[in-house]
Amino acid sequence: VETAWKIRKTNMRNLGYKINVLLNNCPAKTQEFREQMKFSENDLNRLLCGRLALNPNQITAVARFFSIRPEELVSYKNSDSYVNMVHCMNRFSSQEHCDEILDIIDTYIDIKEAL
Repeated sequence: VETAWKIRKTNMRNLGYKINVLLNNCPAKTQEFREQMKFSENDLNRLLCGRLALNPNQITAVARFFSIRPEELVSYKNSDSYVNMVHCMNRFSSQEHCDEILDIIDTYIDIKEAL
């Protein structure tokens, strides 16, 4: 059975963007969010960039913190932020192509961080 909890890297980026939007709407809640989720500042930065995966319980806790449904977090689609990430490239013919390039970049960063 397909569930909303199956999050790929591209969806992790969208999840991070959605959380970023929610925190930007109420910046005073950022510290409270970090404390409640037990995130370091580095963890939060990685989450907002789509570099930190959340498990289903964490997604539920994040949704509860913002008083929204978990589905609203995992179904969010953002293409605006991609513009800044790939500003040095030509426009992509589809969002999937952009996601593939960003996945390759993420994989490279994962490997570099592991070494």
